[in-house]
Amino acid sequence: MKITPTEIRRLPGTGIKISWSNGLVHELSNTALRTNCPCATCRESRGDTSHARPISTDAAPQKKRSMLTVIEHTATEQLDLTEIWGIGNYALGIAWADGHSSGIYSFEYLYELGTAQQ
Repeated sequence: MKITPTEIRRLPGTGIKISWSNGLVHELSNTALRTNCPCATCRESRGDTSHARPISTDAAPQKKRSMLTVIEHTATEQLDLTEIWGIGNYALGIAWADGHSSGIYSFEYLYELGTAQQ
């Protein structure tokens, strides 16, 4: 039997609370959600290089990295969840105050995160 959410509630300032069809309830903090964002950019920043290679063999030349670090957003903005929405019947989209919103959090992935946190 597939486990699905029966209710997803945003907890202002702290994260989300998900009630599951098997009776479990998980509270996922903003920090846990953001640090485990499943988008390719965030996965690459965590060391997952499976999305780093170009699809074609005619890759564009790499840009030279600047030695200057520009901080565009504060840590608080990165962890401030501003919106959640359903994606089909299988996932959630999450927007953060720094403008990041490309991660698609499948229900299966959210269940795994919640179970790992307990």
